[in-house]
Amino acid sequence: MEEKREGRLAQVRIYVGKLFRIFKNEKDWKTLAFAVIVSLLLAVVLKDSMMLKKESTRSGFFAIVSASIWIGIFNSIQSICRERQIIKREHRTGLHITSYVAAHVIYQGIICIIQALIMVLVYGFFMKLPSKGLVTGSFYVDIFITLFLILFAADMLGLAISSVVKSTTSAMTVMPFVLIIQLIFSGSIFPITGNAKILSDLTISKWGQRALCVESNMNEIPSEILQSELEMIEDIELVDDVLELLPDNVKENAYAGFEKFLHDYTYRKIYEYKDELVVRRWGYLLAFAAVYVLIAAISLKFIDKDKR
Repeated sequence: MEEKREGRLAQVRIYVGKLFRIFKNEKDWKTLAFAVIVSLLLAVVLKDSMMLKKESTRSGFFAIVSASIWIGIFNSIQSICRERQIIKREHRTGLHITSYVAAHVIYQGIICIIQALIMVLVYGFFMKLPSKGLVTGSFYVDIFITLFLILFAADMLGLAISSVVKSTTSAMTVMPFVLIIQLIFSGSIFPITGNAKILSDLTISKWGQRALCVESNMNEIPSEILQSELEMIEDIELVDDVLELLPDNVKENAYAGFEKFLHDYTYRKIYEYKDELVVRRWGYLLAFAAVYVLIAAISLKFIDKDKR
């Protein structure tokens, strides 16, 4: 039993080394270049609106999460299917599928760490981000962990897809549909109701965006809706005429009361500034990644019966 375990660990080391050689020799480093380019484009577009207005910040995080999911899936969606015949042959000569999958998890995890670091550096350079973090004490560390978990969960989703489909062409055909599901059912474009909530709860996008919104203290960011409503009321002459008849303290309380009403209207409990909400959503993302890894391992266990 001990020799078997050592054999598995040795295979993990061998395949991790192989993956990094492929990274170097077959220009898989382009996945890092994609992270740089996409982050730069988003940063340039979002730098004037992020953290300043509630609605634009929420939309900005949705764009960041969507891009992270795309990058994560792209990392791995062709990694297994492109060498399916090699895996089948090596499995028959002693390759442990768990070792092979574990090597991919380690390798892809390292790639995701680098990509998340790139994103944080780019966003931090172009955007005015807060310094105080809710969970770790540093906003940059908090957002790094969230982005890494989004990338990693999406990466493992790509790995699962790559283990199931029969070719790289099929993988790239499936990829847009997976992304569309992540975007539509995130709950960011329009409200999700009824049975669709079940599918929404299974998306990386939903929990990734909610974690980022909580970390940014979304509920306390000024609202564009609130500001426009207040300005509209101030422009109504009849309201001014009525308020002028009131004592100053009553007038101030009236405006303050209405402002509080609109604030409460835009306040969302799911974005409460509580560290347990962030940690819980990190847990969901890790759980997604674990399930996708399990799917990949189970799928490849039956590779010898695959007639493709």
